[in-house]
Amino acid sequence: MAKAARKNSTKSEAATRKHEALRDSLPFFKKGRRGKGESSWWTVKPSGDYAADLETGMTYAKAFLPMMMYNAGASDLGTIVSHMALAGRKSRKPTQHRGIDNIALGFLFGIGGSLQAAMGGVAIAASAIKRPEGTLGPDFLKLVEAGHVFNPLRRNSLFHDPSASIFGRQLGRSSKARERA
Repeated sequence: MAKAARKNSTKSEAATRKHEALRDSLPFFKKGRRGKGESSWWTVKPSGDYAADLETGMTYAKAFLPMMMYNAGASDLGTIVSHMALAGRKSRKPTQHRGIDNIALGFLFGIGGSLQAAMGGVAIAASAIKRPEGTLGPDFLKLVEAGHVFNPLRRNSLFHDPSASIFGRQLGRSSKARERA
């Protein structure tokens, strides 16, 4: 019994070290030192170029996603958002219309797009199970094996129709078409 407990403890310690190493490698994480400042989960310097800062945020989101494999991943995400808000309060300019910087906005777009991709992936997997005779299952498996299943969806329809469904034309009819139906 004691041997099994030691083995589980060793696995847990190894997982903790992996999680901490992954966290420490995030480009926006700043590890604090005892007595010399707290850790910060959102240490960024926006360039002032809206598009470049959004892309930087999307890149940061992609770097963060492996953290979601750990139990602490969801709470880490909550801490990041909290630190974004704190950083936004500290640097807020009177002309700023948003409480977070554009890198933070890009990060949240990336996380949101990855959640949409995951939702779409579940729907595709369910369809492939329902109709195994098609190519949907093997095509989806290729996407998963290539590591692209969680790539954020990038849809220009956000500005055209923010109410459109991510699942395509039938479900994603324009809001005007849905009103007529």
